[in-house]
Amino acid sequence: MFLVCGGRRKEAVINPMRGTEAYVGARARRVLSVPSFLVQFSQKVGGDPFHPHNNPQGYVDLGLAENKLCEEMTAEKLRSLDLTAEAEISLQYYPNLKGLPSFRQVLAEFLNQRFHPLKKIDPDELLVATGTTAILDTLAFGLADPGDYFMVASPYYYRIRNDIEDRAGVHVLEVPLSPKVGFELTVSSFEIVYNLARRQGKKVKAILLINPNNPLGDVYTPQLLTEILHFACRHSLHVVSDEIYGLSVFDKNTTFRSILSLPLPDPQRVHLLWGVSKDLGLSGYRCGVLYTPNQQVRQFATALGIFHVTPPLMQRRLQHLLADHKWLDEVYFPTYHKRLSTIFQAACSQLTTMGVPVHPSKAGIFIWADFSKFMSEQTFKAEEDLFLRFMEAKVYVLPGKQSYCNTPGWFRIIFASSELIVMEGLKRIESVLKSITNERRINEKQD
Repeated sequence: MFLVCGGRRKEAVINPMRGTEAYVGARARRVLSVPSFLVQFSQKVGGDPFHPHNNPQGYVDLGLAENKLCEEMTAEKLRSLDLTAEAEISLQYYPNLKGLPSFRQVLAEFLNQRFHPLKKIDPDELLVATGTTAILDTLAFGLADPGDYFMVASPYYYRIRNDIEDRAGVHVLEVPLSPKVGFELTVSSFEIVYNLARRQGKKVKAILLINPNNPLGDVYTPQLLTEILHFACRHSLHVVSDEIYGLSVFDKNTTFRSILSLPLPDPQRVHLLWGVSKDLGLSGYRCGVLYTPNQQVRQFATALGIFHVTPPLMQRRLQHLLADHKWLDEVYFPTYHKRLSTIFQAACSQLTTMGVPVHPSKAGIFIWADFSKFMSEQTFKAEEDLFLRFMEAKVYVLPGKQSYCNTPGWFRIIFASSELIVMEGLKRIESVLKSITNERRINEKQD
């Protein structure tokens, strides 16, 4: 931009922050003050994606948590939808803010069959929204006040902080887990952090569980979940159980137990989240599900439904898919679980050959791997440097700091893609690690 001043043309110096302060409020400035890792890197990678034939020099994306393992099967199933159902007149207008009644009926049947709740889920106790992000945002608004806290074991899904803090102003109270004990979660971990927070005058309103865990891939036992439920009950805390990977268990010796399958000492403060993004690989359909027996919470979430209603056309398509239990049981889930297990094992084997320790995950679509010995020092700065070297090699993985891991060197690797793409990404990672090893040898000889 140029300004004409006294007949002379001068370049105007623009201060981006000053412009931001002039046009947006304090809440927007607070959000913008924290750079978005997703915007900075994931969108860059998405603009230049690897393709073995069309773009072999593009980025291999092993960072974005999308499930592409069965995309051809899901697409075929969705194409079998009777198009006359999509032409239904009622789908042209504003839908029920809780979700289409017919869709919620199918959802209730689906969850009752696969999550085995002790108390059968009533369709009226379900709400549909544009993903679990929208639901977490709603729960943060509804269960807490600005400045209150949700307890979350760390490392955790890197968007949790944004989901509850960006708009609702609710903070994350981290419960740090140590790699020295395999990132094991115990109820005493919550007790220590909770008691310290109360002494500091912090108001804790809820525990947010991610089970199966992102990024660890751990599946919590019924005993641990029961202990957490009783701890929460003693302190009148809500328990929000995010079970969006509940049907993505690939370890044959591990059984996932939904929190709803257990006796609930305080059922009015237990809320379950699920969605189609991960287990079904339909992140673009923007459909999350909230189950809560609490009428006040349902009423509040319904009142906010106008902000994040899933389009009725998407609901109708998902209804078609979720109602076909025969296809799910005999075609989709057997294939999905087999592919999960096969690629996970192949990728872990490759990483082990590189000398990279891997966390023993049981579920999910990610590998939690320790690259610390390839870093120049055990700091998050060195972790960032290693991440940037991976980016230079055109492979995108998520550094542990972005998952709020308190120990540098861990990275999350998404493996829910074709084996060709995953192995190409690991090949590029290996090239970086070999370069680092060679550089160290040269430096050692010079010393």
